[in-house]
Amino acid sequence: MPDGTILDGGAVYVYDGSYDGLFTAIFDAVYSRREPEDIVSGNRLQLTFATRYIETAADPAKAARVKKAAREKLGSQAMKRIYHAYLSSGEDREISIYRYLMLGFRMGGKANSHLTDPAVFRVFSLSRNVSREADKMMGFMRFSVMEGGVQYCRFSPENNILPLVLSHFAARFPGIPLVIHDTRRSLLGIYDTAGRYIVSAEGYVPPEKSSDEECFEGLWKLFYDTISIKERRNLKLMKQMMPARYFRHVWER
Repeated sequence: MPDGTILDGGAVYVYDGSYDGLFTAIFDAVYSRREPEDIVSGNRLQLTFATRYIETAADPAKAARVKKAAREKLGSQAMKRIYHAYLSSGEDREISIYRYLMLGFRMGGKANSHLTDPAVFRVFSLSRNVSREADKMMGFMRFSVMEGGVQYCRFSPENNILPLVLSHFAARFPGIPLVIHDTRRSLLGIYDTAGRYIVSAEGYVPPEKSSDEECFEGLWKLFYDTISIKERRNLKLMKQMMPARYFRHVWER
């Protein structure tokens, strides 16, 4: 990697939102020696007067070079942390990742424990938030058996954790086709037992539930109504055990 000397003024780098696109933008910033004021995906871009914008097209070869250098300097655990930070909803995630990497290229693995640096602390915080949400969601998500045998689940996470939960459930149920629907971002995570894909959910209409699924849901609701004691319902405690934002995708009572 270059020595990091800045030869020109700053600019806002605009990328396509992909992981390779982000690392391509970082590559271009490093090798042009033009310090980024920010790095943003095109769908979040807000043009302002007198700001220089540089558009970058995702280049897997460039991205691979930066990833390889980062892994050698910071280690594989740091790369996992960076990926989780990239999946977060934090508006400053890209520029924080860039600054973390620049520190890592200068300091090596010591940067991972340099939590007094704002960028390092921010990447750690974003990564932790993503990991925690993914862990909680994987415990609360419920699949329904649809016509054709496909298992379908919808959720609306705060962070873009669809790649993480799709990988988890595909590994847990390797022989079962899955569709996970992120309604917040209008994305589908699809596992067809041969591969995993993330595609747009625009225009997607879920298949009908299977007759067995309708029967089992009815039995569960009957069971719940039978054992439930109305006078002992404690909504405050329920919200402590399961935050209200998870309620919308649990079977309605």
